[in-house]
Amino acid sequence: MATPRSNSFKDDEKVSEPELIEHVGAEEKAPTQPHEGHFNALAIVAAEEKKLGTWASVTKYWVVFLWCMYISIGAAIGGYDGTVAGAVISIPTFRQALGDFIDGQYVVSAAWQSGFNGGSSSGGLFGALATGYIGDRIGRRGSLLLACIISIGAIFLEVFFSHENQVMFFFGRTINGFGGGIFTTVASSYCAEISPLQLRGITTGAVNEWIVVGQFISACVIKGTGQLNSTWAYKIPLAIQWVFPAIILVGLPFVPESPWYFVRRGRDDKARHSLDRLIGRTGADLDLHLAQIKETIELEERLAGQAKWIDLFKGSDLRRTWITAMVFICQEMVGVQFVLGYSAYFFELAGFSTSNAFSLSVGTLAIAFAGNFLGIAFTNYLGRRPIFFWGMVACTIDCLMIGILSLVPGTGALWAMGVFTMLYMLVYQAGIGPLAYCIYAEISSARLRSKTVAWGVMINQAFGLLITVINPYLINPDEANLQGKVGWIFGGFGLIFTIWSYFGIPETSGRTIDEIDILFARKVPSRKFHKYVITDADRE
Repeated sequence: MATPRSNSFKDDEKVSEPELIEHVGAEEKAPTQPHEGHFNALAIVAAEEKKLGTWASVTKYWVVFLWCMYISIGAAIGGYDGTVAGAVISIPTFRQALGDFIDGQYVVSAAWQSGFNGGSSSGGLFGALATGYIGDRIGRRGSLLLACIISIGAIFLEVFFSHENQVMFFFGRTINGFGGGIFTTVASSYCAEISPLQLRGITTGAVNEWIVVGQFISACVIKGTGQLNSTWAYKIPLAIQWVFPAIILVGLPFVPESPWYFVRRGRDDKARHSLDRLIGRTGADLDLHLAQIKETIELEERLAGQAKWIDLFKGSDLRRTWITAMVFICQEMVGVQFVLGYSAYFFELAGFSTSNAFSLSVGTLAIAFAGNFLGIAFTNYLGRRPIFFWGMVACTIDCLMIGILSLVPGTGALWAMGVFTMLYMLVYQAGIGPLAYCIYAEISSARLRSKTVAWGVMINQAFGLLITVINPYLINPDEANLQGKVGWIFGGFGLIFTIWSYFGIPETSGRTIDEIDILFARKVPSRKFHKYVITDADRE
């Protein structure tokens, strides 16, 4: 079992085992025999896991793989809730319940749409940040139990809000967002901790895939119920959310707790028992893996113990912090919230029938699922930088095409906008969607990794909140009423941030953490990362 975080010692001059850099997270120099000195297990386990291919890791560690998939079901809640709340606005009976009668139709005001979406994003932000504290106190399983309780109560508020009571629905969305933030963060942490080296990319990437699954299920449910002429048209989609925490609660007593949690609590016997349940069938040396966990935690404590938040903005770490923020800003400024959160509502306002609007929404998310799968599959083969850059190019062109078609009259142009919306989700999920999470995790220095990750989460949620608040004012008929012309706005921003991505995104594929440290320390331009040849002099 590999470490949840790669280890680099260039950031800490006090580490006295320089030869360890050649072992931990390193490629061809990993030893096959025990290494004298401290941290033997760390090097041995890393060397063993590098011998396995991706499929061999899945077959050998199938128990780990299945538990990761089960825990990640919680991430689907965040995807489902985020999509269904935007989609129910397209249901006439929902708009009648919480909207105002304007120009012959019921419309939920832009202010309340922004409030509903902003409340969910704010809840997700605080839920994600709170998970670090909660997880350290009650573990991964305890965190999931708490999230299930929170989510069940929040869904009750969403389903049974009183007529014209927008505040009740707002609180339901905010609280459910908090629970969703816990679900997603726990899933990512659990997969990173228990997965072996070659399996980690699949299991952590699958967390995002589960989010898309939740979004897809939401669109399918809305398609099936959205045209009902009663309050069940929106109550059924909202109530189906209860299925996800119910599934987790059924299997939660049998989920192995992360051994990392037990080691941090000084309960080595419990940690060994968890390891036995997770990898005992593989014939792995449990004592060796337990020692590897303890050594990794010791290294993290030594490195992180001297790290402060202000260090994110000092020296070479300032550049890393900037890149971490920008990869998520790029996502939002190229229009993902517009395409994903408002596709069905936008198509309906643009002139599609309710049935066709829901069909396009389902098709869009089905393509998003396929795109995310492709992104996970080809990241190691094509590299981070080219996938991210060309993903930005494709998303920008898509937005501009939607803007151009909005000026063309006729149903043919409307359907063409639907096609480009689907294409957008394909290229987004195959490119900048999953790659942002990969890049920001890899470029952070070891001693500031947890703080860099938290910084990335905050930027992601903050800009997501900003865009979701602005979107209704751009789209709604009682506000700017831009409809498809919104594509011009996000296409323009996309062009600006595409240019930045060419100069700002580094290629980290195939680079060990200590090599990435050297590249940043040498101030190598991002576009030259993949060409720079590291010599022995660089390592001195």
